[in-house]
Amino acid sequence: MMLKYISILLLSTQLFALSPFSLEGVKEVNIKVLDKSKFTTKENLDKIKNSVKNTLYNLGIKTKSDNFSNFIVKIQGEKFDEKYALHISMFIVEETYPARNKEQATMSITYYKDDFFDTNSKELQVEIYDSVINYLLDDMVDQYKDENE
Repeated sequence: MMLKYISILLLSTQLFALSPFSLEGVKEVNIKVLDKSKFTTKENLDKIKNSVKNTLYNLGIKTKSDNFSNFIVKIQGEKFDEKYALHISMFIVEETYPARNKEQATMSITYYKDDFFDTNSKELQVEIYDSVINYLLDDMVDQYKDENE
């Protein structure tokens, strides 16, 4: 019985853990929206990209960079009968210099957040947009403000 309570306590404390990723000092990124699932429309992808671009602009983050710094939204999924299982991730990949060798550049994921959900075909476009903008991007904005203001 005691093991059950300890397990619940450990799992619940993970729900409130800080992100291991930092958004401190992010000044410019290139935006990429990738639909690996082929489940959403070009219009929805454009709407997502424009919403991300406007949000980043309002935070003071430039959305064009000559540096290797990419803000990526990746949509993946599978269809099962009339249901869709989706995995949407938002991450920043950029060039970094590890402490072990300051002269050797490497690519690193410096921010990552994802969402898993299922939906029916009637609400697919809305659910994808909501996941990206109203869940993933909102969380990123909150963290960015906490770390940079």
